[in-house]
Amino acid sequence: MFGVPQGALSVTVSTEACARATALLSCSVPLPDDAGPEWPRQQWREVDKLNERATFRSLAWLLERIRHVDDDLREWQFITVPEELSHCQRCAPVSPTIKWRKDNKKILAIEDSQEAGQYERDLKLRPSPFVTQLKMDNNVGYVKVGLNIASLLHRALSRLPSENRTERPSLSWRLDTDFAPAVKISRTPYKLLSNKNDPEHKQPPNFGKLPLRPEQLRSLTWMLEREAMDTPPFVEEEISEATLEPLGWRAEGRAQRPVRVRGGVLADQVGYGKTAITLGLIDCAYKNVKEELDNKENIPGKVSVKATLAIVPPHLTRQWASEAKRFAPNRFKKTVVISTAAQINSLTIEDVQEADLVIVASNLFQSNVYLANLEALAAAGTIPSQDGRYFNARLDICLEGLKKQVELLKTDGSKSVMKSIRDARRSGTYAKYRP
Repeated sequence: MFGVPQGALSVTVSTEACARATALLSCSVPLPDDAGPEWPRQQWREVDKLNERATFRSLAWLLERIRHVDDDLREWQFITVPEELSHCQRCAPVSPTIKWRKDNKKILAIEDSQEAGQYERDLKLRPSPFVTQLKMDNNVGYVKVGLNIASLLHRALSRLPSENRTERPSLSWRLDTDFAPAVKISRTPYKLLSNKNDPEHKQPPNFGKLPLRPEQLRSLTWMLEREAMDTPPFVEEEISEATLEPLGWRAEGRAQRPVRVRGGVLADQVGYGKTAITLGLIDCAYKNVKEELDNKENIPGKVSVKATLAIVPPHLTRQWASEAKRFAPNRFKKTVVISTAAQINSLTIEDVQEADLVIVASNLFQSNVYLANLEALAAAGTIPSQDGRYFNARLDICLEGLKKQVELLKTDGSKSVMKSIRDARRSGTYAKYRP
């Protein structure tokens, strides 16, 4: 005798829901008095991972007949997400904090020892996705196979980006009870679609003497659609999976969140005129972007500018400046070109605020002079010269310091900023972090 859930399963994903699994398969079978040791007498016992394979091998005569559950569970089952769903430390322990230690000339990443120990313990105590329980009572053997759906979903949700995300996530799960690992994974190749049938956009308002070609106007239509406020959202997705190999079951928990990502990649061939199309995009979207920025409140740590920032390969900075002047001189009346870090020192904030287009060489951000300037202005410690995790950690700290300096500049003026820089140097902040 066996039983499976009928109809839609009622599943909750609250923080406490992962404390128990949902039974998907239960059965009972008559057994002799001398039934094997895998059957615990008069009490339920959970099959642990160490003995799982041997236990299922001894039960193959029973479970092979009943292991297939409702095929409807192969389709994604969506779950109502509670209004307040916090991070589940039980299912997704937070990784230990990374600290940095100097060893001669090397900077080593060291996990906080107390947090690392607790993290390892939490990982071992995580709820198992699949739970199998056995019991023998009055010569009857009972078997239950359950799935901790909430735990799978908590794990998937913990990996889904949440910073600066306003949309609510959606959660779903599914179960394949006839799963066999593929020997070779075949993936459908990507195909580049043609835009021959796309509508042509009208000429940019300031492209009078040098109009764009029809194929360029089709690309412009696509680019403007990607930049629109109501552009279709990109769905971020994380999946946590688990397999019950002896039974051939595979479960998946999926967390999704729609994110409106404006922009895209214009990947036309060399000589197609991508620079001209991009300049046309800036020209066409100018009014909408200006209205959007005017409606935004003062952003902490930022100085408002009207210019478009173009980061280009170093050998294309002059080409971009000449193309802007050639195609739309009335739109790009003032263009600032920054090819080297030394050129930044001759600029004022007003120069950037008055510009219509700021063109920056892409290798600028790897310049030692640029990093030294950023380090000094941020007054938040040093930035190492080599890339890596330590560089990224220090850069994040300096960028947070830069925000504070910008706010200080806006409220108290440049003298206060210089005082903050001098105070940081005197306090030994730079020496403390320099490798």
